[in-house]
Amino acid sequence: MTTVLKANDLIKHFPVRSRGVIRRRIGDVHAVCGVSIELQERETLGLVGESGCGKTTTARLLLNLVPATSGEVWYADRDLLTLNRKQMRPLRRDLQIVFQDPFASLDPRMTVAELIAEPLRIHGRYENDGRGVVRALMKQVGLNPEHANRFAHEFSGGQRQRIG
Repeated sequence: MTTVLKANDLIKHFPVRSRGVIRRRIGDVHAVCGVSIELQERETLGLVGESGCGKTTTARLLLNLVPATSGEVWYADRDLLTLNRKQMRPLRRDLQIVFQDPFASLDPRMTVAELIAEPLRIHGRYENDGRGVVRALMKQVGLNPEHANRFAHEFSGGQRQRIG
């Protein structure tokens, strides 16, 4: 099998600052300490652990959404942590996080059709028959296309995962 994503010794520290007018650095929170992961083709990675143990931070590091203190993340023969936002953009469609309940990341003012169409528009894939593509995607993940004009709060947690 082929390795598609590899992380070596990922470390993330967040600075702790004093309170008051002059906020000086007084220490660090060690959020992620030495995580290494190797993901093979056709594998899915699930991060499980206690609240506050660094799962979300690790996932965000793997996608280069937050800067790492140190380490490297390799995808398509490139160290993602050395890429800027513009260089990351074409890779974003291949690398995604599915949260246990993504409700907080779903805009409550947007319909499910709008939520699904948004990344298609961003990546230039929402063409003339955009509505048809959205309906087909809903069907593909087991959502009733007739519910396209509903809002995220009208769906169960499992359905919201598939919307996200």
